[in-house]
Amino acid sequence: MELGRHSIETEENKVELGLHTITHGFDKEIEETVTKIIDGSLRSGKKVEFDGSLVIVGDVNAGAEVIAKEHIIVLGTLRGLAHAGAKGNRKAMILTNEIDAAQIRIADIIKEIERKEKEEEPEEEEKKKKTKKKEEQEIPEHFEEPVKKRAYIKDNEIVLE
Repeated sequence: MELGRHSIETEENKVELGLHTITHGFDKEIEETVTKIIDGSLRSGKKVEFDGSLVIVGDVNAGAEVIAKEHIIVLGTLRGLAHAGAKGNRKAMILTNEIDAAQIRIADIIKEIERKEKEEEPEEEEKKKKTKKKEEQEIPEHFEEPVKKRAYIKDNEIVLE
């Protein structure tokens, strides 16, 4: 059963979503969508799937999963797994205040995101670090690395901006 404009997802009409269900990717503009709003952050171990677009008013923490047939919007930081376009639509997007996840998925395309790990420094390096930190605070904001807030597909790969 396909969900209509005002349909509510129930156990009997729940559609299975995810990479394992995609047989091919396709491009279809999403002009109108049924949207589910989750009020609050998602903790590790929580999984939310929806046959439309998802809006999370809060963070998606590491270990949590959000999977949507269409767009995913996170009004917070995305640290967990997000899979937009989970039926294969490559026009789906992930929009968030900040992307800090190890991996994101749109349709049948996966993007691994490298994180910069902090190395442990000896105590004598600690003084240099504090001095450097003070100098960094004096650098204008426009020189800082921009926060990634949007993910979409261009030329068959996921672009972060």
